Amino acid sequence: MMRLILSGSPSSREGFPDFIKSYLVVRDAKCYRHCQDRASFVLLKSDNSAVTGAYLCPGNYVSRVAYFSIDPDREWFERFLKDQAGELIRSRDIRSATRHGWELGGNAETEIKKISDNGIKQVYWTFYPATDEEKTRGAFRCENCGRLFVKGFSDGSKHCAACK
Repeated sequence: MMRLILSGSPSSREGFPDFIKSYLVVRDAKCYRHCQDRASFVLLKSDNSAVTGAYLCPGNYVSRVAYFSIDPDREWFERFLKDQAGELIRSRDIRSATRHGWELGGNAETEIKKISDNGIKQVYWTFYPATDEEKTRGAFRCENCGRLFVKGFSDGSKHCAACK
């Protein structure tokens, strides 16, 4: 279960997903390792205190999964990923950063203070293959159910094992 402690009033937290969409989702992302196409942020899970989404190319390859929160639960994030793409998920590939209003431009500095005094935390996962064999597969998002799954790059399937 996610445990999150937020500053600000409950009504200000309702704007958390909108703040993430406006200031922290990268709009000009490129697919990493799979192709050179544009990658778009696709929401996987969201509420008024956390947003989790994946950057996907048109082939549904997962370049990165990002989890934004005031007080992120890294263990929850790792379990969330392992439940779907278990064999690819390694703790060393999960990284953290803090995003502050002053670095985001626009009205972010004013808006972020309504949500948090200490910035927004971003925990993200990108698969970094260590062997030649690992370079032949990746995480994809199932076109049917939306779950992440692992397959080889040469496998043309667009569905996870449960949806085939």
